[in-house]
Order: sequence, then C-alpha cells, then structure tokens
Amino acid sequence: MSAETTPRNTALIDPATKGNQIDSGKAADIRPLKPEDIDSLALLTQELLAFYGLPARNQRSYMAHIMTSELFERDNNLKVLVAETTAGLQGFIAYTEVFALASCQRSFFIQDLFVTRRARASGVGAGLMAELVRQAEECGVEQIDWTADPWNEKATAFYEKLGPLLKSDKILYRLAGSSLRRSMQEQKL
Repeated sequence: MSAETTPRNTALIDPATKGNQIDSGKAADIRPLKPEDIDSLALLTQELLAFYGLPARNQRSYMAHIMTSELFERDNNLKVLVAETTAGLQGFIAYTEVFALASCQRSFFIQDLFVTRRARASGVGAGLMAELVRQAEECGVEQIDWTADPWNEKATAFYEKLGPLLKSDKILYRLAGSSLRRSMQEQKL
C-alpha cells in the first residue's frame, strides 16, 4: 500500500479478517494524538509492554499524567499518530524527525509502531505507515528508519511487505538505567 493509493487519514479495515475483525468494513481514522486520547494511549502502551513481557512500572493514570506533560506541555520532538475506530484507539505510531549532518537530510525515526492484538492484520498498521509516508513526502523527509526485534516474525513480515532496505550493517547500542548511571560515574560525565 502506498501513500498515493490510501485515502488521506484513512486505513481500510479488511472485512475478510475473521477473529481479529474490528467493525467490519469500517475505516480507522489515522490522525495526530489529541490531549483527550492520553488515557487510551496509556492503555495501549501498557498492552505494548505486556506484548514484550515487561511489567508496567507505573499505573496507567500516572503514565497518562507524564505523557500529557511530555507531549503537550513541553517542547518535544516526539510526534504520535493514532488509529481510531468506533471501538476506540486501536494503534499508534510514535516517531521523531531528525537531521543527519553527514547527508544533510531530514528523516523520521519510528520509536514505536503498535496495534492492539484484536486489530492486527486489519489494515491499521498499514494505515499508520501510509500516513507517516504521506507526512514524510509533505515535509520533504527523504528517509524513514526503525528497528524491529528479530524474534517478532509477524512484525518482520509486515515490514517486508513495505519493501524497506534492511540495514543489517548497524548495531544498536543503548545505555539505560543502572548501566547509564554507572557509565556516567565512570566517565565522570
């Protein structure tokens, strides 16, 4: 599916999807996150954590409070698109725009793309990606990057359908939590 063939802000839900069906034949509205969506986004992020087998470290109300502060009250580069049906929010894509000095081009980096279990294979993920591609074209962004877990075969299959260039020559590094604090102390940063 390309941005040209997808109606703006709309992802078609495939009525042939048995079992995972949401509002058969109706569209999911793909749009920017609004402040009134925060509680639903917090619920989606808890489902995302559960998918990865991670505990939610905070209650949903606290997550919603922090999300509101970070996304709507502070200057933040993170943008969030949501997919909404009559059943509520069914997914989101969170991304940032970055500027690469060496290539002198802007790109989007996807932090998370998540679709609820019951909405998977319904076109919601494709709709979110199509809207991101449309926005990239509109903004003059020439590249979209993201990571995927190698064990997540369904996500990998979804991404392969999009036709991305697999960049296996890069290694992702992360300093977080105690390793970040230890590194800062050792380096006296």
